[in-house]
Amino acid sequence: MKTRFVTHNAIMNTLLTASNLIVALITIPYVSRVLSVERLGDVSFAQSVSTWASALCLLGVNVYGMRECARVRDDARELARVVKELLIIITATTSVVVIGFAVAIFVVPSFASVAPLMWMFLLGTLMLSYGVEWFYQGIEQYSYITVRSLAFKMLAFAATLLFVRRPGDYLVYGAILALVTCGNNLFNLIRLHKLLDFKSVGKLDVRRHIRPLMVFGAQAIAQSVYLSFNSTMLGVLSHGNYQVGLHQLAVKIEHVQCSVVGAVTGVFVPRIAHDQMADDVAGFCRLVRTGFGFTMNICLAVMCYLLAFAEPVVLFVSGEAFAGAVAPVRIIGAVSLMSCVSYFVAMCILSPLGRERQMAMSSIAAAPVSVALNLLLDGPFGAVGAGVALLATEATVLCIELWCARDVLSSFVRLRDLARMAASNAVAVAVSAGCAWLLATAFSAGPGAIAIAGLLAYSAVDIAVAVALRDDTALMLVGKARAALQRG
Repeated sequence: MKTRFVTHNAIMNTLLTASNLIVALITIPYVSRVLSVERLGDVSFAQSVSTWASALCLLGVNVYGMRECARVRDDARELARVVKELLIIITATTSVVVIGFAVAIFVVPSFASVAPLMWMFLLGTLMLSYGVEWFYQGIEQYSYITVRSLAFKMLAFAATLLFVRRPGDYLVYGAILALVTCGNNLFNLIRLHKLLDFKSVGKLDVRRHIRPLMVFGAQAIAQSVYLSFNSTMLGVLSHGNYQVGLHQLAVKIEHVQCSVVGAVTGVFVPRIAHDQMADDVAGFCRLVRTGFGFTMNICLAVMCYLLAFAEPVVLFVSGEAFAGAVAPVRIIGAVSLMSCVSYFVAMCILSPLGRERQMAMSSIAAAPVSVALNLLLDGPFGAVGAGVALLATEATVLCIELWCARDVLSSFVRLRDLARMAASNAVAVAVSAGCAWLLATAFSAGPGAIAIAGLLAYSAVDIAVAVALRDDTALMLVGKARAALQRG
């Protein structure tokens, strides 16, 4: 029963991610070509500030709340009590941050220069704070999350194609990102009152959440420094948002990969937390082993593909205007590997085991690395410097988390499994690069054909070699695909 439930959630999350991937493959090239690099950089700059502000508003509630809701989801009264207490905390923090954000728009020159965008994303920050997505993830309502998110994703997609038609429409694009894509959070709040009875929760104890939230909040704020604030620093230090536009193209490509990985690994988080609370050691270990194998296989493959095919991918996605993003995209390939693996270790191992301090320690230690390297590299090297700073930061986080989780990882991470992954990807790089060279020289293929053919060849060879080497993840995926075909 548990396996079927996890599979259903994984299917729902995969469906949502597949739709996001399709939309991204259309909208990223479209917007990159319609808007200038500078205007796209303006939107990305405002969005990064909003993301950073949201981290201050939530103070880690999006992670802590999901875990706590998963732990008490079988007790309706306690679940309502936890949610109400966390909403009180969010209201207090959001009030302070939103006021500070509004003042900054007037007094910070780089904010004032794009003031209309900043006001839009200020409202978006407010909606994100009250999204309570953590509640629905904690009780594993992935069918609802998928349907609701798909509806608003399609609305934002249609609005982008209809109303973003020339460079001057960057304000419209900003409004779509800030307001339409966040509008689904209003439905979360409306539905929340239908699922929970807040009137009978009894006496509230907000203070019991303060200490763990200080840890989760410190981690979230530190993460925002190197995940979002780096774009803000790049915009300030590079004297314009052209380099921000190049950097954000690379980051958007990374987000596509991370969403694919998160589609499946995300459903493991509440289930692992629940199993750990129920002292189901076997279930905990089984889920962690499966999730880690999946994460490593996908991320390593994407990293190697981007290293080999960054140029045709960038030219295909965004055109010659973004040719300067080739080097940042190659760097981002390695960043995404470290980012996804560190996310898995933090959310599926450290957090369920109550090691929040170790999670926070890794992010806090990485924050000064990010600030120092961005200050040193962003001005002279632009988007490449920001990419190198992000790579070094993610490497710091990952190394600390792997050290903290070594007692758990040592029980199921085997060197021969990692060697199989490395071998299958090495063969896939060689074969797909050969196919790309043949297409370019013999058939004068364009960047789109090379990028797509390279991806297909890479995927096919990687899976085939992994199966031949008896990689567990590849065997599992092929087995499920074969079973699905037989049922069909």
